[in-house]
Formats: sequence, C-alpha cells, structure tokens
Amino acid sequence: MFPDQACWLDNGKMEKVSAKNMESTNNNSVEFVFKQKADMDAVYELLCREYSLHETFHVQLKRYYLDSFDWRMYQQDIVCGWDVPNNKHHLKVTNNQYIKSREGVFFIQNKDTGSSLYEFPFDHIPRFSKDISHQTCRQMLGDILGIRAFMPVVIMTVQRKQLLVLNKEHKTLAILQAERYTINGHTVEKRLHDRLIVFPIRGYKKVFKQVLQYITEHLKLPPAGNTLLDEALAAINQTPVSNAFTLTQRLPDSLTTWEAAQILLRHLLNLMQANESGLRHAIDTEFLHDYRVAVRRTRSILGQIKHIFPGKLLAYFKREFYWLGTITTPTRDLDMYLLKFDGYMYELPPHLQNDLVPFRLFLERHWKVEHARLCQALDSKRYQKLISQWQQMFASKDMHSQSDTLLLEQTSPQETFNATKPAKQVVSERIRKLYKRVLKEGRTITPESHDETLHELRKTCKKFRYLIEFFHDYYPDKQINRLVKKLKLLQDNLGDFQDLCVQVDQLNCFAEQMRQEGLADTRTIMAMGVLVQKLTARKAAVRAEFRQRFKGFIQTDKKAAFRHAFSLKRTDT
Repeated sequence: MFPDQACWLDNGKMEKVSAKNMESTNNNSVEFVFKQKADMDAVYELLCREYSLHETFHVQLKRYYLDSFDWRMYQQDIVCGWDVPNNKHHLKVTNNQYIKSREGVFFIQNKDTGSSLYEFPFDHIPRFSKDISHQTCRQMLGDILGIRAFMPVVIMTVQRKQLLVLNKEHKTLAILQAERYTINGHTVEKRLHDRLIVFPIRGYKKVFKQVLQYITEHLKLPPAGNTLLDEALAAINQTPVSNAFTLTQRLPDSLTTWEAAQILLRHLLNLMQANESGLRHAIDTEFLHDYRVAVRRTRSILGQIKHIFPGKLLAYFKREFYWLGTITTPTRDLDMYLLKFDGYMYELPPHLQNDLVPFRLFLERHWKVEHARLCQALDSKRYQKLISQWQQMFASKDMHSQSDTLLLEQTSPQETFNATKPAKQVVSERIRKLYKRVLKEGRTITPESHDETLHELRKTCKKFRYLIEFFHDYYPDKQINRLVKKLKLLQDNLGDFQDLCVQVDQLNCFAEQMRQEGLADTRTIMAMGVLVQKLTARKAAVRAEFRQRFKGFIQTDKKAAFRHAFSLKRTDT
C-alpha cells in the first residue's frame, strides 16, 4: 500500500516514486515468509551485498482488518482495512530527516490475488459504506455490505521497513518492504511470521524477476501460502463462516420430533446470543433484526409443533418469548422509519423535503429512549431467568430429566405424545394443515375484505414457510425451492401491504405526537400529510396486486407439486 512517496537519497536529491510508476506494483507484488524471527536482519545483510539498497522509512502502524459481522466481504474474496501510524509516528527518511505521516490509509484488496482495488487517505475507520467519500468504492462496498456496519475482525501492530533497490543513477528499480506483525487485543500478544514484500516498478520488469529469483534460490525464502488476514484469523482461532448465521440446520430423517425441535431451538438461541451484544451497542440495525427473527422463529416452533412440551412449560415459554418480541418492537420500528427516512424525503416535492427534517430529529430522540428501555429489559432478572431456563431445556437429550428445575411437576402423557414420534411424520401433517389454511384464507379475500384479513393470511404464510424452511431436508430440493419461490412472491406482496398499513397509521400518530411535543410547525405537519397521501396511494396499488400473486401461488401445477412434496391428497387442495 503506497502513496506517492518522496524518497531522500544519500546524495541529498529527492526522487518521487509516484503511484503511476507503481500502478502495476499492487497487482504484481510477491510476498515471502520469514520462518524464523532472526531471518529478517540476516536477509537484509545478504540483500545489501547483492544490491544497492536505500531505506526510505521505518514506521510502526496499527492495522484494522474490517468486515461485517456476517463476513460479507470475506465471502466475496475482498480484504478491507485501515492503516494508521501508531502514536502519530513520523516516517524516518535519512539520518535526522523526517516527513510527517498521513493520518491513515483505507484499502481494499482482492483476497485471492492480493491486488489492490482501492487505496486512499482516510482519517478514521468508517462505520458504514455510505461514509466512504470515494464514489466507486462506496458503491462497491454498498452492494456487498448493504446496511451492515464495518467491524474490526483483526487488530495488529505492523512494523514496516521500506527499502529501495537503486541503480548507479539512484533510480528506483524495485521496492522491498519488510514487515513484522503482532496481533493485539488478546491476553497474550500473538506474533505472526514476518514477511518480505517485493514490488515492481514500471519499466524494470527484468530487475524485478532477478530480485525474486535471488530471494527464492539464494535466500531460500518460501512464498507466502496464505494471505496475512487468513494467517491472523487462524492464529486467533477465528473462522469466517457466514453460514454460521443461517436460520436453518441440517436434520437427519431419523430424528424424533423432540430431537429435531431441540436442534432448531438451540441454534436459534445461539443466534439470539450472537446478536445480543451488537444490538445492545447499536452497531447496526441488522443485529436487532436478526435477533427478532430468531425470537419469532422460536415462537413459531413453540406454536406450530404441537404436543412436544408439557402444558405448563409451553405456556411459560410462549408467554416469555411473546414478551421478548414485544419489548424489541418499538426500537425496531424506529430503526425502520430511520432507514426509510431518505426515501420519505424523495417522495416529497423538493420544496417540502427540508420540512421533514424535524421528523428525523423526533425519530432519533425517541429511538434513544426506546433503545435504553430495551437494554434495561435485557438486563432484567426476567430476561436472565428466561435465557437460563431455556438453556436448561437443551442440557439433556431427555426433556423429562429437567423436570425438577423446569416446572415439570406432573406431566400427562397426552401433553407430549408427539415428542417421540418421527419428526417428518409430525411436521408433514402440520404443513398440510397450514397449506389448506393458506388456501382457505386466500380464497375468501375480496376487494371489499378488511385489511386485517390480509394480515392474518400473511401470518399464516409466515408460519407455513418457517416450517418448510426448518424441515426442508425432508422434502425434494427442486420442488421445495420452486414452491418457496412462489410463496415468497405472495409474502412480499402481503408484507409490503402490511408495512404500508402500519406506516400510514403510525405517521399520522407521529404527526400528532410531534405537534403535542412542540416539535413540528405547520409546514412539517403539511409535509407529513403529503407523505401519508403518497403512501396511501401506494398501499392501494399493492393491494390491487394481491389477487394476481395469489393466483400464481395456487396454479394447478403448483398445487400438484405441493401434493407430491408433502403427500397431500387431491381433495386437500
């Protein structure tokens, strides 16, 4: 990673090694690994015997490798980071001469090739892709990250020495960069293998090859087999696997209903706990979203897979997870309005857009209040008790072994008669019932039906899809994927309609609340009224699309596929 570098030479002249001269540098650099700590000084001495070397600077940097919580950049073979001089070091140029270092460098590389994609000065770690000033870089990161935040995944100290390979005229023929790495943030600092990086200079390809040959054949340094990031992740036992955050698990056919439910519920609890810190610290809105999805799916299993929990226990957990969904709703709703705010602005004519700004201030103010309440609830004894007892549910394969601590005083066999049945048998029966309910509810909806009827169908579709996704291993992949695709199209329509219903009602409530709190003048109320009108018109258009979406879902070939996949009789559809 190089800026235009001013290099003072021994004769007092200064040569500028420009980024243009090194535009091939970042694409063709070669890294070698020092296998022993003492290698670096010894190699330096040997190189000095073979080449005319000049040290341009020796600096200590702090490097932050960045990615999203779910490793979106790593999965796209992108390495992203930010280098900043440690303690505002200056770069040593020659004896008693220094040049001031930059504040920091933001960089993006291709993980497979090591080539530089972007590199530019940046004075802080960006929080979101939208904070990047470089337009094409911002767009690329936005496509990968969406609304996810940057998070440091590895922090290390880098000691870097840069050497120029010079000819008799003091022209730079190649650049050598020796680096030493120490991973920070652990109880014991971890050292990685030192590296020697060789960069070519335009017009001196032959010299570059000669240097590489000398390092390989005479110095016996092996080329780096892994990227520095991969070596660092391995050193801290960190595996960048995105599928650890998926909402489904592999389920063998041989499982009983209780065993399958146990696997799914334990995984959903792990997802909740993995996202809890991020939602508490408000790193990005996806932490709370994913936490709520895990809670919602947990509630779905409790409600849809019947007769595997004792009655008292089921009632307790259903009540407490409902409470958990309730306490997270206000913060999530405000998250959504803030995410939609720029879109709201663009819905309005230009002369009204600035009048909506007080609405954002109102949302931000109330978000802080609701987020603080949410954190208090997560700190409460009620929440700690829920999580503790929920964890005990999975401490043993036999649910009844937990009876003393989990309210299982007297359990009737009728309450849990599905627990020992094959999971596929119990789930398939439930899926058939939900499918018939979707068809019945959808067919009764007319243009005159109340909005609430579409909301009820939406909830039924969600339960139906959750069960299919939870137990997708039990059914033919190709058929299930096609069916779920059509189901998603219907759900998208129902979800958009419900969102617009809620937004129209809530925006009217917000406008009145702002008026009562003295936070909105007449122009702001007017702007919000115009926005409500536009959302109401969109709501009507989305509702008009419902009939066509539902027809697509219940096409004859789709019903036949459902019958085949879930062993339905023709009379069921």
